[in-house]
Amino acid sequence: MRELRQIRGLKYPDEFVVRHFFKRGLSDRPGRVLELGCGTGNNLSLYLTWGWDCVGADYDQDALTDARFNLGSGPDLIQADLSQGAPEITGTFDAVIIPNLLCYLTSAQADAALIGLRAHLTPGCELFVRTRAIDDYRYGRGVEEEPDGYRLATPETGEAGLFNLFYSPAGLVERLTRTLSLEEPTVLTCRFDNVQAGRPVPNNSDVIVWGRCG
Repeated sequence: MRELRQIRGLKYPDEFVVRHFFKRGLSDRPGRVLELGCGTGNNLSLYLTWGWDCVGADYDQDALTDARFNLGSGPDLIQADLSQGAPEITGTFDAVIIPNLLCYLTSAQADAALIGLRAHLTPGCELFVRTRAIDDYRYGRGVEEEPDGYRLATPETGEAGLFNLFYSPAGLVERLTRTLSLEEPTVLTCRFDNVQAGRPVPNNSDVIVWGRCG
């Protein structure tokens, strides 16, 4: 794995991925982890450092090229269009992390991707999901295509024309319980201001859920 100053793209893991990793004791019991929407590998770098066997899937081949540069030859990195369902994977996983994907999938696409993981989860598999909440700045700014799902009209966030599905905490827990048999979920929220395309964007809002799959 590269030195920090050599890393391409995001250099640090998501702060809530870090919290989940240590609060759930994953640093003490390495296994096999799958990340959906792995980007350039910043989250997998945490697992890799603690001896986990890492698999990442992403649509963007350029991001995967950077992930390979950043992480080295160890992780298995798969190009996959997750709007078409779960990636082609083999074996089982002790942890699945989905930090930045579900908001870009329709309700039907999200169900298909999650249900497609079922056969690949070990009993008690750790699950982490972070996605966009219904009180986010972008909610309602665009054309509604399904309940809580909008084709965005937000050039200030660089997402004009993209589909976004927004979640309530209860709605996200329901989806994960129904598709992956999530048990005893921990539910957190995160709200923050950000600078995007050179201008302040207020009220970015995410919901975070973690727990074990039954």
